[in-house]
Amino acid sequence: MNWKFWLSASEPRSRYMLLMAVGVLVLMTITRPFWGPGGPGMAAFSAMLAVIVAHVSAKLLMKR
Repeated sequence: MNWKFWLSASEPRSRYMLLMAVGVLVLMTITRPFWGPGGPGMAAFSAMLAVIVAHVSAKLLMKR
């Protein structure tokens, strides 16, 4: 497995950041019913998972 590929940002960085921002926004909006009643701890956990999923999605989209 190529760890450098997964742990670094894609080029061009502006497109990567746009995909990341949209991905995190969409994922946090979709999961609002789960982390909303859970408080700040659950919101932080959901945000971490949203960033990871958005990163993997952005990398796979930009790989094509």
